[in-house]
Formats: sequence, structure tokens, C-alpha cells
Amino acid sequence: MALSSPGLGSNLDVNSIVSQLMSLEQRPLTVLAQKEAGFQAKISALGSLQGVISALQSAAASLVPASGTTPSEKFSVAKAAAGDPTIASVSTSSTAVAGTYQLEVNQLARPHSVVTATGTATPFSGVGDTLPVGGTLTLSLDSPGGTSPHTTTDITIADGATPEQIRDAINGAGAGVSALVINGTAGKQLILTSGTAGSNQFIKLSGVAGLTYDPDATPQPLTDPLVQTQAAQGSSFKLNGIAVAGLSNTITTAVDGLAINLLKGPEAPATAISTTLTISKDNASLSAGVNALVKAFNDFQATASSLGSYDAASKKAGALNGETTLRTAQNAFRTVLGNPPSPLAGATLQHLSEIGVTMQKSGKLSVDAARMSSAIADDLGAVAELVAAYGSAFKAAADGLVGAGGLIAARSEGLSTSIKGLGKQSETISARLTQIEARYRKQFTSLDLLISGMTKTSTFLQQQLASLPNFNQGS
Repeated sequence: MALSSPGLGSNLDVNSIVSQLMSLEQRPLTVLAQKEAGFQAKISALGSLQGVISALQSAAASLVPASGTTPSEKFSVAKAAAGDPTIASVSTSSTAVAGTYQLEVNQLARPHSVVTATGTATPFSGVGDTLPVGGTLTLSLDSPGGTSPHTTTDITIADGATPEQIRDAINGAGAGVSALVINGTAGKQLILTSGTAGSNQFIKLSGVAGLTYDPDATPQPLTDPLVQTQAAQGSSFKLNGIAVAGLSNTITTAVDGLAINLLKGPEAPATAISTTLTISKDNASLSAGVNALVKAFNDFQATASSLGSYDAASKKAGALNGETTLRTAQNAFRTVLGNPPSPLAGATLQHLSEIGVTMQKSGKLSVDAARMSSAIADDLGAVAELVAAYGSAFKAAADGLVGAGGLIAARSEGLSTSIKGLGKQSETISARLTQIEARYRKQFTSLDLLISGMTKTSTFLQQQLASLPNFNQGS
């Protein structure tokens, strides 16, 4: 028979024996690996649970009014549209009154524009067509005849500045005025234009002798270094036949809750162009918010049911079957649905079922769209208050589960700590198994050598006995 271990003569299969013994010794490592896999599966399942709860948290938060806003204000959304969107655009707030307005635009607001003079009045009379003497240029925007500019900016202009250098200094100052240099037949001219159209956008300049401009100055200088090319003017229009004047093309004070942006005015010889503005109430955001909450809750229910399931036939359980964290989350949301939030004490509506949101046998919610529309039409304020209160309650419950210090995070952290503990146990056991394997190999190698030696001795004796004269004749 061939030897299984080279160099040894016992036919003892040391590798096989040690391998079988070590497979028994390694069973604790297998158990630890199975435990770790189970913990990892739970962490993954908790991540799925956190995902659907976070979605429910977001849906609930979208139903909560911002600080200082009532539920009615949040959900009383007005829609606005212009018959001819090239003439005007319109936006609304919750205070807008539904109705139709006839808009007649007579004049658009225009920006103010001035340009440096040419010839003997040009300010660029220095060497190389520069401004001889600079200084601190004070640029302000005001109404005609005004004494309290709404914008004032000081700009440093160097002696001997070129028109381009003055342009760059003004544009870099953020003064609400844009500067441009045009090199025409009469030489370079600096053009200043207010950034916004309106009657309070008159440009006034002072502080630098060559760049002064004040249309309200009395008396007017005989030669002015800047001349007006376009007067600043506000807008004028009529709403339902009533004349309105605006500082600019955006008017927010004509009708409460209505912002009108004029886009186009009449072209000569016409003196007016008209369109209609239609304002209507839109309650879609309220019903859409409720439907989003219901969908998020049903997604949570489906995920929670799957994670906590148990199939008796296959004897397979969901990853979170028997987990307290899962049961706590389910109970938290059931409590919200089963108990009216405290802000609704004494309110007309206290249960979601009163607006068509009901619990099914499956544990999921359903929405009766017709009943909800009817409830909104009957009392928008009461429905808004109900929905906002339940939104706050759902959000608070979700916050306690998925917040930074929430239940799910704490459970996941605990499982991660357990996995680290298993890792340390595995390292300890692996180190011990290395020593055990070394001991086994040493013991069986010694045994192998012993048996090999005995075998050699036995063979030698047989050979010696066989050489005796009477050994092969028998007794």
C-alpha cells in the first residue's frame, strides 16, 4: 500500500484526520457566522422600515402649516390666469378673492437713462478723452423731486479715468444702474440706465464735477455734462374701469392678494390694450396632500406586514418577525388613527373617516374622493384643521421612530454593536483553533512516526527470524 504522507511509513492519513477533527472544532465559528448573518438581515430590514416611515414623515409634514400660517391659509390656494399671457402675468396669495377682472394697460413703466454730452459739454476733455478730475461719485435712485433716495452708492473715480474705467467702476459697485460706453461719430459716450423700470428710478449723480446730474436742480446749469435720453416713468392701467398707477410694472397693492406683472403696453396710435384676469379657488392641494399621506401609510403597512410575516407552511419568517421595534412602529401609527389629536378637541371634525378616509380589513387606508370633495366644499376650514392636526400627529410619531435618536436608529446601533462583539469572539476562537490544529498535527505526526518505527522493527525481526535454519520448517 502506498504511503499517504511522504516520508512516513505508517500509512496513517494525518491530513484527513486533522481536517475532520477541525471541522468539528469549527462549529462555534459557524454558529457565530449564522448569528451575524441574522443581525445583518435585521439591520437591512430596519433600513427598509426606516425608508417607508421617512416617506410617511415627509407626507405628514407637508400637511402642517408653517409657523404663523393657519390651516385654512395653507390650503386656501387661489389660481390666477391672464386671458392673454403676453400682456400680463398674475399670481395670488391665500387672501385673493375669486372673480374676473378686466385689465386695461395704458402705459408700461420705463427705466431712466442718461448719456454724457458731446462737444464742449463732454466730461471727457482730458488728455486722450479722459475725465480730468475724479473723486467720490455719489449715485442715487429717487423719485422726481424726491429728497430720500431709496438707493445711494459712493463710487471712487480716479483722476484721468477713461470712459471704460468709469463704466467698470459703476457696474462693479452694485448701484442698481448699468453703464455702457458707445464709441460714436461724436466720440465716446457713457450711457447710464437704471436697472429697474419705474417712476422712482431717477438717476442722480453728484460729487464729481464732470459727472453731475440732478434733474431737480434749480437753476439748471447752462451746459449739463449728462442729458436725459429716456425719462423714468411708472405704469398706468385700469382694473374693472378704475385707474391705477404703479411705481413699476409689478403691482401688489391694487387688489388684496393679487400680484400683477405688466408685460406689454399699447403701441401708437393705440392708447390701451386689454385682457382678462381670472381668479379661482383651488382646493387640489388639500386632497392631494391627504392622498399622499394615505399612500405613504399604506406603503408602510405593506412593508411592515412583509417584514413581520410568518409562513406556517414553509416555516419561513420575515426579517423582523417578533421584533419589538416593528410592533412599536405599528402601534404608534394605529394610535394616531384611533385617537383624535388634542388640537381637535371641540372641533367640528375629529376623525379622518368624516372626510372619507377609512381603514380597511387589510389594515390599509382608502379614500372616498367624492365624500372628501363634499366635505371640502361644505367647510374647507374644518377639513383643513382636521388634516393639519393629523399631519402633525403622524409627523410626531414618525419623528420618534426615524429621528437621529429615534427607536430604529437605536436598535440598528445595538445590532451593530452585537456584530462587533461576534467579530471579537470569532477572532478569539480562530486563534484558539490555530493552536488546536497545531497540537493535533504534532500529536498525530508523532503517532505516525511511532507506528512507522514499530513497522520497521517488525519487518526487521521477520527478516532475521526467516534466516534461522528451522524457522521455515515449523515446530
